[in-house]
Amino acid sequence: MHATAGNRPVTRGGRCLIPVLHLRVEFGPEGSLAGVSGDGTMATEPCIGPSLSAMNSDNAQQPNVPVTVPEHRSADGGALAATAAPAPRYQVLDVLRGFAVCGILLVNTGDITNLGMDLPVVMGRGFSTTQNVLFYLVSTRFVPIFSFMFGMSLMFVADSARRRGARPWRVLLRRMLGLLVIGLLHSLIYPGEVLKTYAVVGMVLIPVVLSAPRRVVAALGVVATVASFAVAGSSVLNVPGLFLLGAMAVAYGLPTFLEHPDRRLVIAAGALAVLTGLAVFWQFRSGDGDPRFVSAGGIAGGVQAALYVVLVALACATPLRRPLAAFLEPLGRTALSCYVGASCIVVPVGLLLGWRESEDLLPVLGVAAVVLVIQSVIARLWLRHFRYGPLEWIWRCLTWWKPQPMRRDTNRDTVRSPA
Repeated sequence: MHATAGNRPVTRGGRCLIPVLHLRVEFGPEGSLAGVSGDGTMATEPCIGPSLSAMNSDNAQQPNVPVTVPEHRSADGGALAATAAPAPRYQVLDVLRGFAVCGILLVNTGDITNLGMDLPVVMGRGFSTTQNVLFYLVSTRFVPIFSFMFGMSLMFVADSARRRGARPWRVLLRRMLGLLVIGLLHSLIYPGEVLKTYAVVGMVLIPVVLSAPRRVVAALGVVATVASFAVAGSSVLNVPGLFLLGAMAVAYGLPTFLEHPDRRLVIAAGALAVLTGLAVFWQFRSGDGDPRFVSAGGIAGGVQAALYVVLVALACATPLRRPLAAFLEPLGRTALSCYVGASCIVVPVGLLLGWRESEDLLPVLGVAAVVLVIQSVIARLWLRHFRYGPLEWIWRCLTWWKPQPMRRDTNRDTVRSPA
C-alpha cells in the first residue's frame, strides 16, 4: 500500500513515513502495521513508548481487529491523506490472562472443594509426584500474573475515562466497588477468593496511580513487590506492588512490546530462566511443601511467573500463536466470568465425588482441566454473539454507571471472534 503526504513520501531506514495530521504512520516492506511508539508512530519494529494516548487505552474493552489505514482520494483519484483506525486489542494480553486463569483453577480447585478436609492430619507424610509437579510448576506461579494484569487494567480504564471526558477517579472507584460486590457474592461459594482483596487494594491505590509521577509509581511498585516477596513469600502483600507494576507497564508501553517482541525479550527470557533455576533450587532446598506457605516457594513463584509471561509472549510471535489464542484468548476475554463460574461448577462436583474424604489430587486436576476446556469452548461461542462475558458486562455497566451494549451487531460490528 502506498500513500503520500504532499504527494511526496518520506522514507527512513527503508520504510515509508506518512504524516497524518499529528500522527505519523509507518509502513513496513510488506505494507504492514505493527507497534506504537511513544511519539505516536505506528512502527514495524516495536518500541516501548511513554504515552498512553499512543497505545490501546482500554484493552479490556477494545475489539481484536487488524489495523487498517484507509486512503481518502480526491475526485481525480489522487491520495489526500491516510486516516488512523482505532487501536487494536492486544491479543497477547488476552492470552496471558487466559493462561493465568488456567493455572489459578488448577491450584484452587482443591481449595474450593476442601480436598482432604475430613482426613486426619498425618505428620511426616511425603508428597506425591502430582503434588510436587503442582508445587514446582503451578502453585504461586499464576496469581502474580493475574495481579500484574489487573494493575494494567487500572491504567487502561483510567485512560479510557480521560478520552470519554469522565473523571478517572470516579470511574475507577465505581469499578472497584462493583468488583467488591462481585467478590463478596463469590466468597459465599469460595471464601478464599481474591476479588475482594483486589477491590480494596485497587481503591487504596487509585490516588497513587492517577496522581503520582510515573517514575515514583514505578519505584514504589518495585520496592513493594520485592519487599513483600522477601518478607512473606506468596501472599496478599504482593498485590499492591504488582498492581503498581502493572499500571506502570502500560504507561511505559509494555503491551506493545509483548505484542511485537524482539531479541531483547529473548535475552530477558534467558536471564529469567537462570534466575528461575536458582529460585526453584532454593525452594527445593527449603524443604518440600506447598510453596504458598514457604517464603522460598513464593519468591520462586514470582520469578517463574515473570518467565512464563515472557515465554508466552515469545510463543505468540511464532506459529504457536494461533493454537494458543484459540484456547486461551476466550478465557482471557471472559476471565471474571470464568473465575467465578468455575467455583460454581467444581463445588457440586467435589461434593458428589466426596473429595473432602480424599487426598488424591489427580482427579481434581482432571476435573479442573475439563472445566477449562468447556469454558473455553462456551466463551468462544458466546463471544461470537456478545461483546463481553456476562459478568464482564455487569462490571462494565457498573464502571460507567449506565447500560452498555452487549449483543454484537453483525452488520456494523467488525469485531472478529477469538481466533
